[in-house]
Amino acid sequence: MLAVVALSLAVIALGIGWWGAGIILHPPKMSALAVFPEQFGLAYEKVSFQTSDGLTLKGWFLPSPTGDGRTLLMCHGWGDNKGELLSGTHFLNSACGFNLLYFDNRSHGESGGDITTIGCLEVMDFHAAMAFLRSQKPQCLERLGVFGLSMGAAVAAMAVPAHPEVKAVVMESPFTTYRQVTRRWAWNNLRIPYFPLMMIVLWMLRLRVGREDVDEYSPIRFISRVAPRPVLFISGAEDRLMPPSDVRALFSAAREPKELWLIPGASHGKCRELAGTDYDRRITEFFARTL
Repeated sequence: MLAVVALSLAVIALGIGWWGAGIILHPPKMSALAVFPEQFGLAYEKVSFQTSDGLTLKGWFLPSPTGDGRTLLMCHGWGDNKGELLSGTHFLNSACGFNLLYFDNRSHGESGGDITTIGCLEVMDFHAAMAFLRSQKPQCLERLGVFGLSMGAAVAAMAVPAHPEVKAVVMESPFTTYRQVTRRWAWNNLRIPYFPLMMIVLWMLRLRVGREDVDEYSPIRFISRVAPRPVLFISGAEDRLMPPSDVRALFSAAREPKELWLIPGASHGKCRELAGTDYDRRITEFFARTL
């Protein structure tokens, strides 16, 4: 009887692990692509490029309406897409005159791919976007910055060290470590404890992705290598997924030059909504100084 009970518990735990890994790989609240540049009267070019593992990523290139040479590579969050990010950042083109390159990460929006890993494989997507700029828009590399939100901020922290062309980075609500953010999301949304269930989930994740290092892609391990490029960290004071303590830890691990802006009352993804025009101003001034 004890053996039967033990076997049953093991099967249940493995089932939860498979299910939990599936949530990470397939976000349960995947946003539909419903926001487009023409809704804001913005000129744009549809672009596509290949990743090193053969996926086609789709994006938009918004040229500067004023001929400004500054360019920003825009990186969206987990379960979001380029349109979601455009809705809160198009002022960087319409009001500030920057060239903007938005793209959908794998398995998001219009891009190919079946899974997302919240960092490991998405770093390859970032490299592919940089390769596109290098081959198709080389003039954009002369004054290039990066804006990342949530997963996009974490990916930027991990990918920018490999690209000396990047001159400055804004990271809004990045996570610190992979295991911490998956553990926190599972507890906040599903009340799944780390021990032993999330440990099984992460083991199953490595098995399903086919990479032993999938949960080792953590911004805290890379952030010091972004310097000497300046970084502006933005955190919502009420963010329960990437709380201020995590962003402060990442800020502490980063080297100068760096800035930290904590926005009172803001939850995850709501920094612009709470900060209003100050959000637009702070980000615009940062890139104006650093590009």
